[in-house]
Amino acid sequence: MDLIHSMRRGILTLDGAMGTQLLAQGKSGCLELLNVQEPATIAALHEEYLAAGADIITTNTTCADALCLAEYGLQERSRELAYEGAKIAREVADKFSTTEHSRYVAGSVGPTTRNLTLANDTTPDCIAQAYATVIGALIDGGVDFILIETAMDSQNVKVAIEECRRINADIPIVVSAVLSRIEGRVASGATIAKFLEDIPLAEVTAIGFNCSDGVKAMALSLKLLAESCQKPIIAYPSAGREKLAANRFAKELEQLCRASLINIVGSCCGTTPEHTKALAKVASRWRPRKFENK
Repeated sequence: MDLIHSMRRGILTLDGAMGTQLLAQGKSGCLELLNVQEPATIAALHEEYLAAGADIITTNTTCADALCLAEYGLQERSRELAYEGAKIAREVADKFSTTEHSRYVAGSVGPTTRNLTLANDTTPDCIAQAYATVIGALIDGGVDFILIETAMDSQNVKVAIEECRRINADIPIVVSAVLSRIEGRVASGATIAKFLEDIPLAEVTAIGFNCSDGVKAMALSLKLLAESCQKPIIAYPSAGREKLAANRFAKELEQLCRASLINIVGSCCGTTPEHTKALAKVASRWRPRKFENK
């Protein structure tokens, strides 16, 4: 069953935090290096989220691009770490998938450490190469779709989408932006309408927001997004500064599910498999957002 068909049938549950869960286990440094050094640790966390009810797991590759890895002197290992991250997730997802219940792998592509709109020490070609290496490795590793997440700059997103399409004409692309503290704006300061205008939206399968300061900080922006485009919507906020417990977190997100605003719901920084378990129950109660898509 393909992703679009699944999003029409019901609200899909995305997994929760990877980084903060690994840090809670005492891991440190380059967490993407664990894809090679401790693959069993990464696989076990994927399994926890799937066992909790996740329909989608996200690869441990958010900072697998060469620009992020340069901090650790690992920039030459970008393809290796991204490929291994995808391979681990694919194997775990396949173990949990059934004919009736497909489990998907989202290939995480983070924002890098440079924003093209502001940075004066990089070029579009440099950013494109960093994205291309990760995206190509994720696709080769077997992901079901590319998740361009924690996006802050529409120019970066545009380059990432272009590189994805250059590598693969058909794989679904999901974009998730980080919001500004000012309601209705993304982290770069652009309005939601402007952000949509500046990216090749026709190539995007689903769009939405992640992280930010919890559910409430995201609610109005999700409503504005729903009014601005006809795409499926993804929402996976952080636990927030209050570190909301799983049941309260899910209850707050349920208001958006009840309003049929969402197609994929999940959680970000500070969340656990318990949050995923609570969200999966919520997602099963409500109908997904109706959408137009190719």
